Amino acid sequence: MLKISSLDKNSIAVKAGLRPDDVIVQFNGESAKDMLDVAYFDSQSDFSVTVERDGSTLTFDVHKSDNDPMGWDFYDESYIEPRWCANKCIFCFVDQLPKGQRSTLYVKDDDWRLSFVSGNFVTLTNLSDADLTRIKDKKFSPLYISVHATDDDVRCKLLGNPKARPILPLLKELADSGITMYTQVVMCPHYNDGEILSKTMSDLFSLYPAIQNVAVVPVGLTKYRCGLQELQPVSKQQASATVDAVEFFDAQCFAQTGRHFAYCSDEMYIYAQRELPSYGYYGDFEQLENGVGLVADMRYQFDLALRDATAPKKGSFTVVTGVAATPFVEQVLDKARHLFPQLNVNVVTVVNKFFGETVTVAGLVVGRDIVDTLKNRTDIGDTLLLPRVMLRETEDVFLDGMTLEELKKQVGKKIIVTADGYEFCQAILECD
Repeated sequence: MLKISSLDKNSIAVKAGLRPDDVIVQFNGESAKDMLDVAYFDSQSDFSVTVERDGSTLTFDVHKSDNDPMGWDFYDESYIEPRWCANKCIFCFVDQLPKGQRSTLYVKDDDWRLSFVSGNFVTLTNLSDADLTRIKDKKFSPLYISVHATDDDVRCKLLGNPKARPILPLLKELADSGITMYTQVVMCPHYNDGEILSKTMSDLFSLYPAIQNVAVVPVGLTKYRCGLQELQPVSKQQASATVDAVEFFDAQCFAQTGRHFAYCSDEMYIYAQRELPSYGYYGDFEQLENGVGLVADMRYQFDLALRDATAPKKGSFTVVTGVAATPFVEQVLDKARHLFPQLNVNVVTVVNKFFGETVTVAGLVVGRDIVDTLKNRTDIGDTLLLPRVMLRETEDVFLDGMTLEELKKQVGKKIIVTADGYEFCQAILECD
């Protein structure tokens, strides 16, 4: 139910005749489905909106420019409830979680609407014909799609879903309708690496520029895999072979288009013990949330702030991070220490006991592991610095349910959360 909660004073919605508590039932005479319809028509110039008010049905005409917002807000119950995933992916991270955590961690959403709204990666296996028509007609774009393999037999095995519709015809239909797509491959050794990966990249590039790029990320395995499909972690040799294959293919793409198309995530380079690409390699960083270019971006943003630094901030600082990020954090801090020898900052690496020591990324570090790591150390500074990726996107809560406030109480330290390298630098140095 799309129920208006409030309207901005003198807004277009008010001028059209709408009121708080109106329930929108139609746009242009067609049923209003969800908040995507609201977003779509908010970006249109002329349309009609039909509402239910006090038992009556009223229709209002809206006339505005495309860029003028309606100025309406909606009750929370109007927002999208995610659709449940139809797959049983052999690498599903939710299936690898320990029991007894908060219920929201176990939600397996696979909703194309959230792909459009929030950039979530989805498989499109629960996409109906009506959904597909809606996407094409209203040009809901871009979409973020988990492909994993364009070989349908391999993809069905990976998804644990023998009924998954063939992916390439679906991607082509979206491409032909002008939908922009960003894609990903979760690489599982002996399933979708090697020739299968090469075929996948080639198939996806055949739909360029509708498919803008593909990110290849290593499968993440926790210690909680009892009873699940046996999978091998990505070895140094496998990661190195994958980096070679992706970079070789991408060089061919770049020669044709002048743009990079295929990327490995930072984690793949770290597994391979290879030097990561420079900042300019990543273009517009469209897959930053997928771990592609995080290190390069952090270095670049830190250096930007370092140019304006004038002095170290007072006090002592301890940077808390995961195993994978520690060398890169030390590298940027060495630059700061060279310019400001009096800077008092150190790094503490948190080994992931909660998910297992094979999980090394900072984004999966949890509160209780931070507490356990810090409790017996005597070199902890006055202030802790944490990367924002350790916390949920919309609230200050770690994946184990510990809140940031609870962490502060347990460690007895001031905590600064930084979103990027620029804020990281500003947290320890005075900058003009």
